[in-house]
Amino acid sequence: MSARGLTWRAWVPYALIVVSALLIAYIGGAPDTGGAPLDPRSAAPDGAKALVDTLRALGATVTVEPAAPSASTTTALLLTDRLVDKQIQPIEDWVQRGGTLVVADPNSHFSITRPTGRTIVGFIEPELERRCDEPALRAVHRVLVPNGQLLRVPKGGFGCFTEGSSSAFLVSAPVGRGRVVQLGGAGGFINGRLDKVDNGLLAVTLLAPRRDSRVAVLQPAVAGAGNRSLTDLVSPRVKLALLQLAIAFAIVVLWRARRLGRPVLETQPVHIAGSELVAAVGSLLQRARGRPHAAALLRDDLRRTLTDRLGLPPETPPSRVADAAAARTGIAGDRVRAALEEPSPATEEDLVVLAQTVEAIRQEVTRAR
Repeated sequence: MSARGLTWRAWVPYALIVVSALLIAYIGGAPDTGGAPLDPRSAAPDGAKALVDTLRALGATVTVEPAAPSASTTTALLLTDRLVDKQIQPIEDWVQRGGTLVVADPNSHFSITRPTGRTIVGFIEPELERRCDEPALRAVHRVLVPNGQLLRVPKGGFGCFTEGSSSAFLVSAPVGRGRVVQLGGAGGFINGRLDKVDNGLLAVTLLAPRRDSRVAVLQPAVAGAGNRSLTDLVSPRVKLALLQLAIAFAIVVLWRARRLGRPVLETQPVHIAGSELVAAVGSLLQRARGRPHAAALLRDDLRRTLTDRLGLPPETPPSRVADAAAARTGIAGDRVRAALEEPSPATEEDLVVLAQTVEAIRQEVTRAR
């Protein structure tokens, strides 16, 4: 082998090691674009990342955290209420001090009214018109909120996007020095529907009416709601150990797979002619005086030949084989029956006679039409 060939082969293990390391790094660090429904960090169709990005693009300061809003926060959004007890009281205190809380979960702890029906009519998802004189919502004309709920307008509050006089998709009422705006669902704020009709305009109007607005998206701190993947939970030392094992395995495979030097010649098995093998088996039977065994082999071979020639099943009894041979070929049935069923030969001369008889019957059946 030339020196150039040896140099090329020597670089193969290192190239494989580099490729393996790159694959491990790519798979372990691949971003996860999915997430839970209504997750403000999820780019999936049912996530709410587009809402957060839109508010930030308009100049609002948006934070996504499980903690209660700070004193400088002007508006807070609760898409789904899975808050624990210790998170509820700080939010209530914040609203009492003058904050505005937008609740998109009709079953939230902060609900100010109760549902009275749904926005769906049969199998049609209608667009709801504003139908209220609230100055802050005059620019919003229609919204599309599939499978939303209609809420009873509370006393001292108002309702917009109504069906009738007492039910609305959006209701609002003062709570202490603050205000709670309750929606009949968050379906209009998800990524897949934010650009429908005036859904995006409604979200911006409620959450960031001014460019200097500070919005807090309340993310429940529940188990399983994080955005860390399984590889993120594995310790870096464990990842390094697994990588070292993979590299060591690749080196061992390359080392054992390479064959240096000339191929090793292996001893080939000795080929024996078929005739010599038959003669050897016959000699062994003769030395062992295995006349019964030899006779059984001859009879079995004759019976297989007759059943195959006459179209009979292999397990057909010898008497039926003899009758079928006599009926179709004209051979005497007693002769065939004797060749198939007679006792084992007592002498070698009897074995020779049996062999001759078997061969004669085979020839007659083969030649017969």
